[in-house]
Amino acid sequence: MAEPRTIPIQILDAAPAGLSENPAGSSNQAPEGSPVSGPAPRANPMIWEGEEAATGVFIGGENPLDALDLLGVPGMVLPQVPRLPEDFSPSDRLRAWLDELMEALQCGSEDSVPRRLALAELDEVERQAIGEILGEGEVTAELTLDGTAFRVVESVLAGVWRISAEGEAGWVEVACVPTLVLEAALSLETAPFPVPEGGAGVMNAPAVLVEISERAAHYHEHGPAESAATAPNHVLNFTLLPMSEADHALLTSVLGRAQLELRSGGFGDCKVMATRYRHVWAVQYVNAMGHVILDTVEVGDVPAAVAAAREDMEDSAGRLQEILEAYL
Repeated sequence: MAEPRTIPIQILDAAPAGLSENPAGSSNQAPEGSPVSGPAPRANPMIWEGEEAATGVFIGGENPLDALDLLGVPGMVLPQVPRLPEDFSPSDRLRAWLDELMEALQCGSEDSVPRRLALAELDEVERQAIGEILGEGEVTAELTLDGTAFRVVESVLAGVWRISAEGEAGWVEVACVPTLVLEAALSLETAPFPVPEGGAGVMNAPAVLVEISERAAHYHEHGPAESAATAPNHVLNFTLLPMSEADHALLTSVLGRAQLELRSGGFGDCKVMATRYRHVWAVQYVNAMGHVILDTVEVGDVPAAVAAAREDMEDSAGRLQEILEAYL
């Protein structure tokens, strides 16, 4: 029997993550006896100083999400244009590889079966050309599986992913979600899990953890209630749920974090983090000002925010055809 694959688990500190207070002495009032000349102008009138930092159950602390300023924020991520030399002439081997990629996209739009294309058999010039043609899209992932760290980058062609480990050429995969991500997610512990009693200041966390445990265990045993194409994940919205600091601490200490994280950029930011338990994901949406606008836990498959759809592959096949006609 093959050895089970493993993914490291990080047990979060009990201290509440992402909770901060305004520093003492931050009042805008002038000292007694000083001349009053009105409030000092803000350095940037579009940004309010002294605002609370973005907070959420699973963000903050030592590794918060990148703070995005309103002005100077990177706008919506636009597809990159391939930058191949004007005199670029693809080899027969590269043409065959790209034809295979086209066929994988066309088939994937019909059956959603993952297809892998090796890069090791290509030379450095050919791999660089593929890198220029595919570019980098909105979704990236970092994970550690069986002691090896991998980086996953979706190309500008949705559903086309480039996977690599340090010192290796890696491969390209056509799939809704890369097989490596699914393997890492399925290597996690299964629910149900024990729920500790609440301590001082705990209000809703025990009940929430019981619901997460029961939902995750049911999903593991029975799968989605509907067909995989239509069944959404079960979502618990912490943005609207009253949660104390003690609730946050209990949630993060019980659920923990696995070394599997996906991020989707665009206009704003979405961060998807696997917890220590299979089918349980922490998902945060952050707007362009760096504020958490939606803080959730999803129970089910890999969240749709970082997955491609079959329709995306069909669109990608058409776009790849345009690229090949223009450059090859």
